Amino acid sequence: MLTAVLSDIHDNISNLLTALWQAEKAGCRHLLFTGDIAELSTLRTLREEWEYGIDMVFGNNEWDRGAHIRLAAQFHHLKHHGDVADFMLDGRRIFMSHYPHEAERALHSGLYDAVFYGHTHKAELREYGNTLIANPGEICGVRCSPSFAVYDTSTNTLTYHRI
Repeated sequence: MLTAVLSDIHDNISNLLTALWQAEKAGCRHLLFTGDIAELSTLRTLREEWEYGIDMVFGNNEWDRGAHIRLAAQFHHLKHHGDVADFMLDGRRIFMSHYPHEAERALHSGLYDAVFYGHTHKAELREYGNTLIANPGEICGVRCSPSFAVYDTSTNTLTYHRI
């Protein structure tokens, strides 16, 4: 399954909509979000514009976490995992966190097929044994050129897409 991986939206709705359109055009039928959506209105836009499943975690810019959890619970096919996520997706064990240090711990555990994180806003990809670790970059386009990634669960590979 092709899965879009996004991070660090910081309320840039225009780039978010472009990324969602590109991801759907590329064949993605699931979305992973590694934090820093920011405002509730952006979460609402994400859910309304993406008709497929979403797994997400908090970043450090969701100020009213309770409101985010309550809003996320109202949407079918959206799973908000809190600070970290550990779940199965299409036969792959996935770990997600906003923070690189938590991703590093998960990577070295050897338990996961893929580990995703955000926070640095920089697209990064490497492998450790059989585990893929990646940051999809930022959607907001403030520190770096906006980008997202497409994760292929069938091959455990990742490709980057510029917005």
